[in-house]
Amino acid sequence: MVIHINAKVGLVTDVINSQVQSVPFKIHADHDAKITKYFNNYVKTKESNGLTCSFRGHPLDGIKVNIPQEYVGVVLHESIRPDTDKEDRKFYATNKFSNVIYWNWNKTPTKNDSFIQAIEWIEIAEVLHSPIVEE
Repeated sequence: MVIHINAKVGLVTDVINSQVQSVPFKIHADHDAKITKYFNNYVKTKESNGLTCSFRGHPLDGIKVNIPQEYVGVVLHESIRPDTDKEDRKFYATNKFSNVIYWNWNKTPTKNDSFIQAIEWIEIAEVLHSPIVEE
């Protein structure tokens, strides 16, 4: 299977900048949500630079995680998913983001969470794979 990503020249400037939230549950929907009205209005800042909120009565604790400066997060959309795994897939960039609000159920996110470790790995991998320059 081949994955095609429609990335026009100037992709970073052509796509809408958005706020991305990583929640610890699955929502069975594939469309935009009115999070500004029903979720963001109830997010409160905690003393330790964290965030707190609830979803359907369940408490959530979160933090803002920045994407490394040389990178841009991109939200991809697939309009028609192929019937088999052997067919090519086509994705289109719909939104971009520079940070993610990462939520946990009733506990403050830490560096031990796999999501935060994955974001930190970007910088570590860049250092590991950069060419060695002799002085």
